[in-house]
Amino acid sequence: MSRNSRFEHRDKRRKANMVLNVLIGIVVVLILVVASSLLIFNRPPKDVADEPSKTAPATSENKQNSKEDVKDPKKDTSDDSDAKKDDSSDQDDNTKKTDDEEKPNKDALKDAKETDGGKTSDVDKTYENDDWKPVGTEQSGSHTATYDSNSKDWKEMINAMSYATGISEDQMTVLWLGNNGGPQDAKGTVRDKSTGERYRVEITWVDEKGWKPVKVEKLR
Repeated sequence: MSRNSRFEHRDKRRKANMVLNVLIGIVVVLILVVASSLLIFNRPPKDVADEPSKTAPATSENKQNSKEDVKDPKKDTSDDSDAKKDDSSDQDDNTKKTDDEEKPNKDALKDAKETDGGKTSDVDKTYENDDWKPVGTEQSGSHTATYDSNSKDWKEMINAMSYATGISEDQMTVLWLGNNGGPQDAKGTVRDKSTGERYRVEITWVDEKGWKPVKVEKLR
C-alpha cells in the first residue's frame, strides 16, 4: 500500500471518529435535556410546595381548637355529679318544705289548755287554745259552709281539724262533719288511724282567713 493510501485511510478513520464523538455528544446533550425536562415537569408547583408552611399555623390553631372542643371525661363526670348533687339538694329542699307544710303540729293539744271533760259522758278531755289561727283559704267573696266532700270548703275544714288535733290528713278518718248550729260554724268527728283515738272538733269561719279551730274534745 502506498503512503498516500495509508494517509487517506487514517484520515477517513479520524473523520469517522469525530462524527461518532459528535453524535455521542449530541445524544448526551439530548439525554440531559430530556432528564431536566422530566424533573421540571415532575416538580410540584411553588404554591403547592409552600402550602404546608402557609397552612401550618391554621393546622396548629385547629389542633388547639380541637383540644378545647374535646371534652374531658373526668370533667364531664364531675360536672354531672355536681349537677346531680344540686338536683338532689333541690329535691331534698322541696321535700323538706313539703313535709314542713303538710306535717301537722304533733304538740297541738299539748300546747292547748286542757279542761276536765265536757257536758257529755263520751268526752274524756277538752282542749282550747287562744293561739289557734285560721288555716287560710283559697275561696273569695261571700262564704257559705259547704258539706260536699269534693268542695274546697270541705277540704279546708279537714285541714283545720288536722291542724287542731295534730293528726295528719292521711292518718285521719273523718267519721262525721256537719253544721254546728250556725251558718259559719261546723263540727266534725275524726279518728286517728295509728292510735284509734277519736276527737270531736269545733271550727268557725273567719272571713278571708278560713276556718279556725275553737275546741277539741277527746272522746272516750
